[in-house]
Amino acid sequence: MKKGFTLVELLVVLAVMAVLSGVDVSLLKVGFDSWSQATGRVSLQAVADELMRSLLEGGFEGSGGLRDAIELRDAGLDAISFVPLWTDTTHVPNPVTNKAQKFTLNKQFKGGAVTPVGQVRKADSEDWISVPVAFDYGSGTDPKKPDDVVTFTDPIPHGAAVRLLYTPDADVHPEVQVRFWLNPDDHQIYRSYAGTTEPVLKRLQGVTVERLAFLYYDNLNRLFPLGTAYSQSELRRITGVKLYLLLTKGEQWKEATSFTNVRNAQTIGATIAKGTVLPLPSPHDIKAFSIGEFTGLKDKGIVELLIKTGNKSRWQITLEFTAGQTPDRFLLHRFQIEAPPGTILTSAILDQPIAQGEFVNLLGLDRTGLYDYDEDPDIKGQLIVKGTSPAVEVTRFDFSVASMFIRP
Repeated sequence: MKKGFTLVELLVVLAVMAVLSGVDVSLLKVGFDSWSQATGRVSLQAVADELMRSLLEGGFEGSGGLRDAIELRDAGLDAISFVPLWTDTTHVPNPVTNKAQKFTLNKQFKGGAVTPVGQVRKADSEDWISVPVAFDYGSGTDPKKPDDVVTFTDPIPHGAAVRLLYTPDADVHPEVQVRFWLNPDDHQIYRSYAGTTEPVLKRLQGVTVERLAFLYYDNLNRLFPLGTAYSQSELRRITGVKLYLLLTKGEQWKEATSFTNVRNAQTIGATIAKGTVLPLPSPHDIKAFSIGEFTGLKDKGIVELLIKTGNKSRWQITLEFTAGQTPDRFLLHRFQIEAPPGTILTSAILDQPIAQGEFVNLLGLDRTGLYDYDEDPDIKGQLIVKGTSPAVEVTRFDFSVASMFIRP
């Protein structure tokens, strides 16, 4: 007699198989979910890293990022505009037709900015090398007729390429500005520069950019108020920018932040307060040393600046200000120079009117030139501050905000 499965046995087997299948499906689902979450985290991290790199460093040639900002034009919570160094590669050396090695900038130079940098790349090299140049700033303002000329003072090697790096005038050439912003419609971060607008990162790997924010700091690491329009004076005081990104992919999310210093204060001025210490060029190298853009004066105020070399106090200047006839004007009442501090060399009552955004030239207060910090080759018997690592310290400061401008 043949034995077979009874109906009960068959039902039991089917039930067991169903349970085992359910367990397999559950295990597969858990594994798939874990894999999906891991993939999402990897994508979020990769996109965050790439976006931050592009915002900070610019394009693939490493230019046009926030780290290259030499002038801020607009600083908003969700957008920023700035001017990086302009790179002019339009010139080809020709020892026959251009024996003088003179090259005209293809953009209007911004008056008062740092002298253009000339670079040479030899035919057998991929590296650009900075070389000595002379610069003649033209008087024209027509963007179609540039007249700012750079002269290479050393012979240019045969077959070499040249390029010029400089600060362009964004008022004349608005296309030299870089602008970053988030488009809320497609959740893409865009970059505009030199007449072209394109996404900072074209492939987001399914990641959505929910938020892009910029926070601004001065050189004392003080945060500027959020969500307000900044004046030109405030824009010039910004020396640091913090970036914030919020990214999502499905139900996962990631925050990313990064902080960068910008070169915005190098040619404009650094915000100062009591205790601020800034390095100084030597007396024979310094070209500009001034203080200005004062705010917060009530009736009168005093500013004391002490110059040290090493650990020794060498030179001190005291400025006394009084209120003017209008809130945006005041008077530089008097100044006093001591060297060493405690020994008065000269003082004078000036009562010189000063506008709120104006700077006081600290190298020209002593009209004789004997006791100013800089070294004047045509003046005999002047005081020269000697020593290593000169620095200026703000020892008294009766204003709420001011800027100091130093240039070698």
